[in-house]
Amino acid sequence: MSILNSIARFANDYRARRRRMNSYLEILALPPEIQKDIGWQVEDDSANRAARNYRTFGG
Repeated sequence: MSILNSIARFANDYRARRRRMNSYLEILALPPEIQKDIGWQVEDDSANRAARNYRTFGG
C-alpha cells in the first residue's frame, strides 16, 4: 500500500468520524420529546446542554 493510499484512507476515516459526530450532536441538540419520538435514548440534561453549547459556539 502506498503512502497516498494510506493518506486517502485516513482522510476518509476522519471524514466519516466527523459526520457521525455531527449527527450525534445534532440529535442531542433536539428537545428530549423529539429524541424520544425518534427512538433515541434520552440522556441527562447536562449532555444536551453541552451539545447545544458545542453547536452554538464550537461546532
